[in-house]
Order: sequence, then C-alpha cells, then structure tokens
Amino acid sequence: MKTTKPLFVGMYETKRLGIRYLSSALKKHGYDTNLIFLKDFNSYAVDEPTDAEYHLFCQLIEELNPGYIGFSIMSSFYLEVVKKLATLLRQHTNVPIIVGGAYVSLFPEKCLEFSDVAFRGECEEAIVEFTDALENGQPFEHLDNLCTNGPDGPRINEVRLLKHNLDSIPHPDFGGDHMYYINNDKIMQGDPAVKTHSYELTTSRGCPNRCSYCSTGSIRDLYKGKGPFIRQRSIQDVMQELEDVKQKNPGLQVLRFWDEIFPWNKEWVAEFARQYKAKINLPFEVWGHPKLSANKECLEHMVAAGLSKIVIGVQSGCPKTRKDIYTRNETQGDILNCSNSLAAAKVPLVIYDFILGHPFETPEDLRETLELCRKLAKPFLLQLHGLSFLPGTPIEEIAVRHGVKTWDEIRAEQARPLREQYHSMAWWRQGHGAGGNKEKVYWYTLIYLTQFPSGERIIRWALKNEALKKNPSKLLLLHKIYNLRVKFQMGSRKLRFMLRNKLR
Repeated sequence: MKTTKPLFVGMYETKRLGIRYLSSALKKHGYDTNLIFLKDFNSYAVDEPTDAEYHLFCQLIEELNPGYIGFSIMSSFYLEVVKKLATLLRQHTNVPIIVGGAYVSLFPEKCLEFSDVAFRGECEEAIVEFTDALENGQPFEHLDNLCTNGPDGPRINEVRLLKHNLDSIPHPDFGGDHMYYINNDKIMQGDPAVKTHSYELTTSRGCPNRCSYCSTGSIRDLYKGKGPFIRQRSIQDVMQELEDVKQKNPGLQVLRFWDEIFPWNKEWVAEFARQYKAKINLPFEVWGHPKLSANKECLEHMVAAGLSKIVIGVQSGCPKTRKDIYTRNETQGDILNCSNSLAAAKVPLVIYDFILGHPFETPEDLRETLELCRKLAKPFLLQLHGLSFLPGTPIEEIAVRHGVKTWDEIRAEQARPLREQYHSMAWWRQGHGAGGNKEKVYWYTLIYLTQFPSGERIIRWALKNEALKKNPSKLLLLHKIYNLRVKFQMGSRKLRFMLRNKLR
C-alpha cells in the first residue's frame, strides 16, 4: 500500500487537463490522488479568491494531509494568486510545493522562488518518478524535467524525450469523490466537470506554427532534439476516452477538442468522422487554421459527424501585421478560400478570431481588417480580443524592437491585478479597448458589425460619414445594442443546453 498522497490544484478552470493527466498517470501506478479546482473561469469578472475561499482551501489541505501539493500554472495572469496560496500553505503544512505548466516550463528559476520543485514540459513520467522517490525516501533532484534549488543556486535539469506513443498515456482523470471544487465561498466534493454539459479533450500534442503571441514556439525550442513535437493519438484511443466519458456523464451534450489545431489529414478525418458518428454522435467543436482547415471534403465529413462549431484564428486582416508582428504566413486568399470552404460545407457556426486593441495597429491596418471581414462568407461570428504580452513569448521583443513598448511597460502590464488583465483581453464583451482613441473606436465598431446581416448597411453609411471618426458616439450605441443581442443569443444557447440536460 503506497502512502504518499499527491494533491493537485487547478486554477480558474474546472476541466484543467494537465493535472487530470498527471492524476491518471499516478493512479495507474497505485497512488491515491486528490484534485482541487479553485475558482471557475468567468471572463466578465475574474477575481482573486475571497478570504473565505482561501480559508476553505487551507482547511481542506489540512483535512486531506497530502504528501505534496502541485499547482498548474498555465498563465502568468493568476501567478500572484498561486504565490499567495504558497505562502499560506507554508503556515499550515511543510510538505513539498511543486509547480508545472507552460509558465513554469519557460521560467523555472522564478517559480523556484515560491516552490520546492518546478516541472518543465510534459511530465506524466516525471511525476511518477518523483512520487516514487518520495515514497521510497530516495533523492529526486537528478530526475529529468525537474528543477530544484541547490546549494549553488537553481538546478535546471534537461527535459526527457517526448512521448511518441500518446496512446500509452492514461486518459485524463474524470469523475470521483477525490475531487473538490471551491467557488462562491463554498466547497463541493466531486468532479465539477461531470455535472456540465460539455467535455474537453485533445487528439494530438504540439502545433506546427510559431505565432509570436503564443508560448508554444518557446516550448518547442525547449524540446529541440527530443523527438517529433507534433504527435497524434489513434482514433481508437480517442473513441475509448469518449465512450468512457459518455458513460460517466449521461447529460453530456457537446464535445470540445482543444487541439491547438485539429488534425486535417484526409484519411484520419474520414475514419474519425465515421467512428465518431457511429459511437459518439454528439455535436463537437474544434479550432482550425486558414491554411489547414480549408479542405471541403474533410469539412463535409466533419459536419456529417456532428461538427457544430469551428474557430479560425485570423488575428489581423492586414497581411503585414500578420507576417511581421504575429509571424503568421497565410495570405488574404488563404483566409477567403477557407471561409468559402466553411460556408460550402455548411459548418453550423464559424467564428473568426481577431486580435485588436494593441499598439502596433494603425487606422490603415484596421481598414484592411474591416475589408477582409466584409468579404468573409456569411454567416459567421467574430471573437475579438486584445493582445496580451505573455512572458516568454516573441511578441515581447518585437514590441520593444518596434518601439511601441518598453520592457518596463511590458513588465508593468504583466503585473496588473487579475481582473484588469482579463478585462484588457476580453474588451469585445465589455466595450471597446481603444484607450480613448476615437478613430480606433470607429474602426473597431465597423469591424464588429461585419458579423451581422444588417451590419453592412450601417458600415456603408459610416464610411461616408467622416465626422464619426471624431465622434463615434452613435456607433458606440449601436455596438452596445448589438452586444446585448450577442449576449442574449449566447445565454439562450446555454439555457437550451441546460434545459435539454435536465430533460434527459
């Protein structure tokens, strides 16, 4: 009987895949794990835990008496919350505090300032070796992927070879009384994900792109020489995971594939669609790419199998911004070709993702984005958000090199309060992010309106009315009206899911 009891904490996401994978890897080797999900994600109001929630967290830690406590740090947004939790834990327990995730992989030395061990990269094997070492009273400082504080400073070990056979990795831990959820000043036992209408998973690992605003490129560099970065699960393994989840969650209504870009190999897609329709037969959502998701035959297979929504990252309608700032190589033609294919395949919901509200853009860039959006095949919706200069991403150096930000300004932005950071990213839901620039408000609103059938008439009127650039108050009013419409549609869609869930 193994006595070491690992405990993992997922922040601001009840379906955190990373810690679920680690938990399953440990359970396979005979360890009893516990998972705590602290706060759920809400882009309208992302706040630090309350005093009551901090108290509930510490109280639960004392009751569970874990052998170590692990935090998943995917983003620097909530880094200060993790630091505060680590400080509180030092007052209640002396067990090791470990951390892992994308941020930790890039900045292990910084994370060792408030933790005992920092894990870099994919760690299903590393976490088992570390736990075995604790269980048997053996040293662990030498293990691959681990970083520790030594007498001469931080010890940063190499990452091990990438796991090529993803099917050998146990499916994410799902369901059970070993999970807890703390939110709204309450604590609930049981997996909060089981009670939702959706399930999230990936069929692959790795991304072929190196977008400047994303940490994937930097993590890819970490694994240089360590094996193929892009790896694919077998369809059989994916189906087995989904069949297990359907059995545990009878109210499941939609599946969300969180592959950085969903696989678009023709043979794989055709067989996936066939098996998915026969065995799962639920609506599903994916992320796509203008150059990789334009094959009409693949799209038709996917729609027939249940594809209900696809999000395509475009980021800017200005080719120069895409290439020089975001390091993306698709052309206007690629984007429009993809848009036409999506419309021809009759994908029920197409969403185009754009990054606006950043210091690189000019009015001419925004005009190009507007014109591209006007040419996109309807119907579609827009997902508009700001640019975040995430630590360790190339966009930081690009901003400094172009003279639009200093390093001090970037660091100050990254140190802003939690809600303020999320608010700057999600301005499209809460208003414009132009920082008082009225002409930008003008262009943002016109871009926003392209997703609505009646928007074109307003756009033509606004383009003839130059005075609106100096006083866009009428456009702002229209923006608010349409925004309420979108919120109502999103709320109605969620309500329909909830009602169907109760009736089943």
